[in-house]
Order: sequence, then structure tokens, then C-alpha cells
Amino acid sequence: MLKTIWAVSERGAVGMQSQALGLGEALFAGGGFEAPKVFEVAFRWPYTWAPMTPAFASIRSLTPDTATPFEEAAKAGQWPDLLITCGRKSALLALAVKKLSGGRTVCIHVQDPKADPRYWDLLIVPEHDRARAPNVLVSKGALHRVTRTKLSTSAEALAPQLEHIPSPRLAVLVGGNNRYYTLDAEWMGGFVAQLRQATQQGLATQQGQGANWGILATISRRTGEAETNILRGGLASMPGTYLWDGSGPNPYFGFLGLADAILVTCDSVSMISEACATGKPVYVVRLPGNSKRFDAFFENLRRRGLIQWFDGHLAQWENTRLDDMDHIADEVRERLGWR
Repeated sequence: MLKTIWAVSERGAVGMQSQALGLGEALFAGGGFEAPKVFEVAFRWPYTWAPMTPAFASIRSLTPDTATPFEEAAKAGQWPDLLITCGRKSALLALAVKKLSGGRTVCIHVQDPKADPRYWDLLIVPEHDRARAPNVLVSKGALHRVTRTKLSTSAEALAPQLEHIPSPRLAVLVGGNNRYYTLDAEWMGGFVAQLRQATQQGLATQQGQGANWGILATISRRTGEAETNILRGGLASMPGTYLWDGSGPNPYFGFLGLADAILVTCDSVSMISEACATGKPVYVVRLPGNSKRFDAFFENLRRRGLIQWFDGHLAQWENTRLDDMDHIADEVRERLGWR
């Protein structure tokens, strides 16, 4: 019988959902599992401040609108074989499910929960996080959903809609504010001007300057309205550009598949990891702010030659892929005896 997977993340946290679901999809692709079911959860006060220990773990921590699947599972005693959570708050939910399932549900948490790793069956953390223990697997970057097949099929489906965008094409992935970095209107205005100059000065090659770049740009949920409008206005004045502003189907994977190079803001480990998983040249754009954890992540990638800092100039280079999803999925199977 195929084993069941639930992939759980905090509501609205797209990067966290991508990591939990990415691992679930990698396990599903290897066989032996049903396709993962996806759940987004939100937490009630005071559980948002509860210590990360089993004593405080309860499905009563969930808001009524997100608690139903877990309440039904508790009532029927039908929990998944594997629960994958991502995001610190959802780590507490995993401890609740482990208690209610009598330990039958295997709980894997992605990212460092800043608590004793022994509470979970496995932790998977990026190498710039500190958590280390016998049951901790270390990845080079964030887990993700990028695969060669997904990139090629998404690019093929999107290509007719974007055939007017000239090559080479630059995918521009714009994030937003977080507790470490600031992406405001002033920054966006300067970035648009820099982007205009970089893409219209031609492709730098060994033979000299070539054709101007086409732009495939996308915003995130964290991009502010004012900043989006500045980006929209700037791109509208440039030839050969396309902006996805959150309306209609998300072309994210298609953009990654069609791009000849990728430019991504520095606020998201997930977006940078996904960009590096394509094997294409990746430029990272600095934002005002600082984080020692992010700096360690950037330096690890830069040292491997996977990223360059964007300085207003664009070029192409042969890149390798940052992708240990298959390795992590195989290691999970090995550790759990599910190979």
C-alpha cells in the first residue's frame, strides 16, 4: 500500500510551502508514496508564543478555519504516514500530530526549529543553519520544487505567449520586505534604472556586445503595491518586457525554464535556491539590510561559483546546478527504512 504524505506550512508562506511540498514531490516521484496533500495552517494566540516542546503541542493551537483536517484525522484516528512541516510555528503542530498518532506518523521538519532535534524524527536544515544532530540532514540550500521536467514542460506551455520577448531573456524575481531586508519605493526606483541600463547595453560576450536582453519579471506576495507600480511603469517604458503582477496563473516555472539568466533579490533563500537549481547564471541583487545567516548562504554559493552579485552589468557563464533534492529524498528513505 502506498504511504501517505501531508505537506504543511504556515498560511501565506509560499517559500515554506515550496520546501515542504518539494520534499513530498521528490519522495512521490521515487515511488511508494501517494501524491502529497497540501495544507496551510494559521495559529491562535497564545500558541504563537508557546515554547517549542511537546508539552505545549496541540491541534487546538490552530485557527478554526485551518484546523478541520487535523480535527477530523484525530477523530477518525487516521493520520498520514509522513508529515512534512516547514516554518517554525508548524514545527509545534508536528509535535502535536506525533502525540495524537501515538508515534505512528513520521514527522520531518524542514528548517531549524530552534529546539531539541530529538523531538522530530528528522530535521532537514540548510548548511547555513546551526542545528546539528544524528537525525539532522544538511542541504546546500533551501528545498524546492524545481525539476528539469517541470522547467521544460512549463517553458513549452508558456513559450507561445512570450514569443515576442527577445532573446537572450533575463528572469527577474522580485521579493519584498522581511525582518532582515528592506525593499521600498526608493530602492525600486534605483533598481529599475539600473535594470534598464544593464539590459539595454547588450549582452557581454567574448566577441563584444550583442543583442539587448528581454525581461520576464515576477513579483512575490511580499512586494508592496507602490513598489509593484514603479516596476510596472519602468518595464512598460522598455522594449521586450513582460511582468507578472499576481494576476492570472503564475508563470514562475515557465520564466525559469525560458530564461537564459536569472536575477533575484537577496531577501529569499528559497528563490535563490530555486534559481540556482536551474543551472543557469544567477545574479543576486543586494537590498538594504543585513543578516549573518544570509551572508553565510551567499558566501557558500559564491564560493561554489553559483551566483554573482549584480553590479549593473550582465553576462552569461557556464554554471552548475545547486540541486540535492534527489540526494535528500534518498537519504530520507534510507534513514526511515523506506527505500
